[in-house]
Amino acid sequence: MSIDEFEKATMADQSGKKFQQDEDDGLLFFHTHSLWEAICAVEKFYECTIYGVLDLQEVVENLAIYDDKYSTVPKLTMLEAISYAYDKVDGSYEYESYLDYIQEYCDTHGKL
Repeated sequence: MSIDEFEKATMADQSGKKFQQDEDDGLLFFHTHSLWEAICAVEKFYECTIYGVLDLQEVVENLAIYDDKYSTVPKLTMLEAISYAYDKVDGSYEYESYLDYIQEYCDTHGKL
């Protein structure tokens, strides 16, 4: 089997769908589409549903509704807070539960 034949054989998943090969570095799609457009494209392609996205910008905007001090939390601290919340929430998929733990982390580690 030649390399071209191998590439063509691996460009399809088990359902027989063909992958569209990018002509760029593969990141162009993500630079030209929003997170939600990218997720919708992934869901459509893989015939799945993705739930529970903790988008940094959206988390900051939602926390700032409660208190504007969260809009000044450093990006690294907020990413750590999101990771902390992800590890703490067990079995609950309510967005507010994650926000509560993110607030807790920012209040104790963010020096607010």
